[in-house]
Order: sequence, then C-alpha cells, then structure tokens
Amino acid sequence: MATKATGRHRADVEINVLESFELRSRRSIRESERARQSRLERKMAKRLAKQQKAQRSHTREHKEAVSSGRYLVRAERRTKLHEHRGVRNLITMTVASGLFATFALPAYAYNPDVAAMSRFTTTDAQALASAAGTQNLTVAAVNTVKYSRGSYESANASEIARQETLNAYRTYTGPTAADYILNPPYSKLEGATVLQVASKYVGTPYVFGGETPAGFDCSGYVAFVFSQFGVELPHSVHAQNRLGILIKPEDAVPGDLVVFDDLSHDGIYAGNGNFYHAPRPGDSVKLAPIFTSNIHFVRLATK
Repeated sequence: MATKATGRHRADVEINVLESFELRSRRSIRESERARQSRLERKMAKRLAKQQKAQRSHTREHKEAVSSGRYLVRAERRTKLHEHRGVRNLITMTVASGLFATFALPAYAYNPDVAAMSRFTTTDAQALASAAGTQNLTVAAVNTVKYSRGSYESANASEIARQETLNAYRTYTGPTAADYILNPPYSKLEGATVLQVASKYVGTPYVFGGETPAGFDCSGYVAFVFSQFGVELPHSVHAQNRLGILIKPEDAVPGDLVVFDDLSHDGIYAGNGNFYHAPRPGDSVKLAPIFTSNIHFVRLATK
C-alpha cells in the first residue's frame, strides 16, 4: 500500500511547478525579443538595400550623362516680381500714401457754386481763412455752366434746372428785405395779412442762402415776409428764435413762427397744423402739414 504524501512533499511539488512556469515564461520572453530584433534587422537590411540601389541608379545615370556629353542641371525656381518682399513693401507704402493724401485733402476745398453762394470771391484756402466775410451766407453771385464751341459736358435735367435757378437768383433786381424795412407796405402785423403775403411766394425754388423771391431758404423766406411789415429779422433760425416769445402750442395763432427744437428749420404757422416753409434743395416754398412733433412756437415781438 502506497504511503500517503506528507504536506512538505506537496509544498515542494508546488514550488517546482512555479519555478518551471517561471522558466518557461522567461524563455518565451527571450524568444519574442529575439524575433522582434530579427524583424527589425530584416527591415533595416531591406531599407539599406533600397537606398544603395537608388544610389547606384543615380550614379549610373550621372555617369551616362557625363559620358554622352549631357549634363543634368536642376532648373532654378524663378520668383515672381510681386512675391519679392521689397516689391510688396513698396506697393503697400505707395497705396497707403495715396489713401493718406486723399483723406488729408483740406475740408475747406469748396465747390465754386458754394463759394459763390457764400459771397466768396476765391476758393483758395489761405484767402478764405483770412477773409473778413468768410461767415457771410448771403448769396451774391453764382457760377453757371459755361460752354465753348467744340466742347461740351452732358448734364441731366435736374442739373440744368438747378443752374437755371441759380442764374435767375444771380440776376434778380427786385426789392429786397432791406428795401422793405425802409419802406414797409404794411403798417400793422396781423396773422391773416402775414399768411396772405406768405402765400404769394408759394412755388419759389429753394436756394441755399436765398433771401429774395428768386430763391429762398427757410430763414431767408421768413425774414423776407416779415420785412414787409417793418419787422427786421436776421437771416438765421437761431437768431429768429431768440427774437421771439415762446408760447404754448394751444395758444399759437396764424402768423407765429414754427421752429424745430434742434433749430435746423423754421416756417410761418398757418393754423390747423400747417405752415408755410421753404423745405430743402430741389423743392420750393409750400403750404404743408407740420411733419414732426419736435417743434415749438415763437411769437415775434412788435414795437
């Protein structure tokens, strides 16, 4: 009958099994490492062989070219003109200088029409800056289109109409506001009469700085109407606003002034929410509804 194994013997057997497993594992690792190294060496050998083959081929082609009298010359890449750094910088500086010169043009380079309308006799900047009448906005003369035989410039209908209006304004010889102040045709300032006089000039074209029946702007129109009642008003919305008495809208009557709150425009109140005024360039004196609520009413003080 076999002797039963003791506990010590079983332990020895287990240790031997673990050692055998460890040895096999180490051997497997070493074999895997050798296999990996072998693969790397084969790859390196193939790569080296390919490089050597390419080098031999290049050397053979070079020898054949030399022996046949031909030379292999690599074509040089030509850089385009606009790709040069210096050329790009020059172009950039040129464009920047042109833009700067354009934006730096003097703000006082007036149009001849504007210069004439403002009683400027020259468009020279230095002369304008030193002239005593630079701020005078009374129209004295207006340039017109000049034509010479054999040369012409096309003009649209609105431009021709504008030139005709300015020409008519320049040649006006009738009574002015100053004339009426010296000898007013009306002795009493009444609303109904003021509206009657104001309506006589409906259709008069708008002219910037205008103050005669040949052309009015807003304050020039108001000043001309009231001059016929002996009321001398300056040609300025700001000044006309200061010369009157502020009244409530519900107390306004025909003949009072309608003044915009920003002092950009004024006219003569006609009642029922309407007023006589010279609106803007291209338009004419008209009776029209008051088109904004940003207004106040001024009553001119009489002596």
